[in-house]
Amino acid sequence: MKIFIIARGYPSDQEPTWGCFEKDQAEALAKLGHHVTYLGVDTRFRKHRRSLGMKHNIINNVSIYILEFIPFALLFFIPKRLKEKFYTYLYYKVFKQAIKQEGVPDVLYAHYLGYMKYALLFSKKYNIPAIGLEHWSKLAAKRIQPDMLSLAQQIYPQLNQLITVSNFLKNNIQRNIDVNNIQVVPNLLGDEFTYQSNNTKHPLTIVSAGRLVPSKRFDLLIDAVHQIQTSLPKEWKLLIIGGGDMKTALQEQINTLHLQEHIQLLGQQTKTEIVRLFQQSDIFALPSQMETFGVVYIEALACGLPIIATNCGGPSDIITKANGILIPNEDIEALKEAILHISNNLKDYNREAIAKDCQARFAPEVIAKRLTTIFEETIKTHKEQQ
Repeated sequence: MKIFIIARGYPSDQEPTWGCFEKDQAEALAKLGHHVTYLGVDTRFRKHRRSLGMKHNIINNVSIYILEFIPFALLFFIPKRLKEKFYTYLYYKVFKQAIKQEGVPDVLYAHYLGYMKYALLFSKKYNIPAIGLEHWSKLAAKRIQPDMLSLAQQIYPQLNQLITVSNFLKNNIQRNIDVNNIQVVPNLLGDEFTYQSNNTKHPLTIVSAGRLVPSKRFDLLIDAVHQIQTSLPKEWKLLIIGGGDMKTALQEQINTLHLQEHIQLLGQQTKTEIVRLFQQSDIFALPSQMETFGVVYIEALACGLPIIATNCGGPSDIITKANGILIPNEDIEALKEAILHISNNLKDYNREAIAKDCQARFAPEVIAKRLTTIFEETIKTHKEQQ
């Protein structure tokens, strides 16, 4: 099957997270033998130097076409509508170049609402079915921004198929937009995250990871362990992985509570280091206010960690009684109880079984096969309707 993926951009050494979800899916689909082509336009303002123009690379059997253009932030004097028309022109330029080199695809597959409109444009012009995958957190909000809601109401119903990464996101979209043709396919797990038996004695270690922003509620987690520290083993620690604007405030909170010996802010880490930290920890906890899906939870599960998460969206599709505890949002008492329950009953959580179950549900091949089925069904239906 020939698949054109329309997305933001492709990860690089300087920006390993930009387009990482799209890249992982592209490579998983290519591993199944599909001819995968990846299209993107990059108009961001960045500190590191880069050359402008069309770039073509083949990475892990994915043919990548990225058009690097001057930062749109420098074009502040151009009206928004004109800027959008020009952006459409840039994507069309990439699309024509990809068709010239790769041939006409069987299906167009766009990530995020903003890029689905380009898939629809090409779909109508070339009579190719268009599928969209939505994982934008702004569309999981209780009140979707009016301009975004208007665009979604226009785009979603025209797609041959809409996919969301969680039932939470699916339900929220259906509450706000008249679209019924939605399937759920979760984000996939990176190959790096694996289980490794670790019987070395160490302090009880709780680990958490994410951007240091208010919505992740690391401050709540710190308060929770502070309030129950006398009930925890004498030797315990909380490791927080990630960078962000709240680093200074969180460190001040730790200092005020005199928990410097127990809690560490580790900053951003490589995937290799995150895997090592997960494998050497006992519990993963992240009391987010909202998660469209929550890839970090399945990364922790893949390393065999029982997890604590809030009932804030995506985690409700991930957590089971066997792999952790789902608690109410913003409930510090429930968070404290969950930490104490798991820390006192670690032997009841079979780490190897947790990791195997995670792989069975979220491994790249598993997700790629589910997407393949949807693509094949969509292409068949599209042909029958011609």
